[in-house]
Amino acid sequence: MTDTITVVGNIATVPQPGSTATGFATLSFRMATNHRRQDASGAWIDASTNWFEVKTYRTLAENAAASLTKGDAVIVTGRLKLREWEGKDGKRGMSVEIEADSIGPDLRRGRCVYQRTSHATPPTAEEPSDSAARMPAEVGASAGGQDGWATPGAEPVPF
Repeated sequence: MTDTITVVGNIATVPQPGSTATGFATLSFRMATNHRRQDASGAWIDASTNWFEVKTYRTLAENAAASLTKGDAVIVTGRLKLREWEGKDGKRGMSVEIEADSIGPDLRRGRCVYQRTSHATPPTAEEPSDSAARMPAEVGASAGGQDGWATPGAEPVPF
């Protein structure tokens, strides 16, 4: 049984891209969550830090690799997995992993520009290969020939 969890924290290591034996993209990184509280004088102190190993696959891994860097504030939702381990010296421990279903920026602590990835099929002989030529005229004109969703402030709204 796996549990779904949502965690808010910071990327603590450089995200490491890779691939499975069957060729699917992977990405992993460590994430830290810091819990803060006020002491008796009202000053904020760090109470504890929890560490998670975050793993992603396929398209999420590709998009996350292109978007995330060490230190970014993120929100991760996925399946919680607890794994016991034993070191060479006989020391035992527990690691906490999240197999991410979704990752996003924490907009309380910064801004981002979202860029939707295109899932367009290759053009046929009858269709032009330029994506701007397939867009409605008002969106293509206002967005300078780019996807209206990916251009912040593009007018009119493309829906």
